[in-house]
Amino acid sequence: MSHIACFDIGGTFIKYGVFDGHGHLLSKGKTTTPISNEIVDVLNEKVKTFQLDQPISAIGISSCGLVDHKRGMILFSNNIDGYSGTQLGEKLSHLTHLPVSVENDVKSACLGEMWQGAVKGKSEAVFLTLGTGIGSSIVMDGQVMHGSGGLAGELGHTVIVAGGKPCSCGRKGCFERYASTSAFVQDYKDEAIRNGIGVEIVSGETIMELVMAGDPVALGVYQRFIRYISIGVSNVIHLLNPEKIIIGGGITEGTGPLFQDINNQVRNEVMDVYGCEDKVIASALGNDAGLYGACYLALNRLNMKESV
Repeated sequence: MSHIACFDIGGTFIKYGVFDGHGHLLSKGKTTTPISNEIVDVLNEKVKTFQLDQPISAIGISSCGLVDHKRGMILFSNNIDGYSGTQLGEKLSHLTHLPVSVENDVKSACLGEMWQGAVKGKSEAVFLTLGTGIGSSIVMDGQVMHGSGGLAGELGHTVIVAGGKPCSCGRKGCFERYASTSAFVQDYKDEAIRNGIGVEIVSGETIMELVMAGDPVALGVYQRFIRYISIGVSNVIHLLNPEKIIIGGGITEGTGPLFQDINNQVRNEVMDVYGCEDKVIASALGNDAGLYGACYLALNRLNMKESV
């Protein structure tokens, strides 16, 4: 049976796994992301290690940054110094003599969720990741939307507050400046200082713990956060009419009212004709979603399976 070597390249770690030809994840692990000019060599060595135990027929890569999936090239990345412009697919294929598929990490995660995860069997979905910014991907008719230059789907840079907070993209009032986890954390810090509360180490998860405990400052910040997420999500629903919107990221992985509160607010934002069912759901594959998407693309390249 053929096996697929898959990698999910992030600014801090490279996650890796081996799948069988049916898309079952057989093993996985992670290693620290090296400097940019060593990444290809690290992937090559991992593939060699995998080949000691089973034959590898193809390689799938999910990567941070803007990706030209046709050429397997990293167009731009602010997560890894010197990574922009890397001919990742070509270089790794030359070393391994295997076909290599490369795609953006959020697009890969969305495909993974459609293939084996939260929206399996559906063909219209949007994936949002809440982190330092907001990563996003759009799938319509079972296909990732890339746009004319491969840059479609940057929903984090749609404006939800006209003339609002400056964003790193050069605009003001972007969705990710209000609804990312980093925005949530900064809003809490600012509010805590205004209320004379000492602020030490704060994360989205610790704020959610305060919310669950009924802390009034955290609750006020949380309610604003839900409002901003819901405005952005409602815009997406009106624009694309997806079957579901998947939201991932560390802050979404714990127990709590997050998804129900988002859905309740979204129902107040969207027109009735769009339905009253919960549109926003959690990722089912979690941190492995990118690996599953990378495997899906690699299998498609081998013509071993049908499209979702």
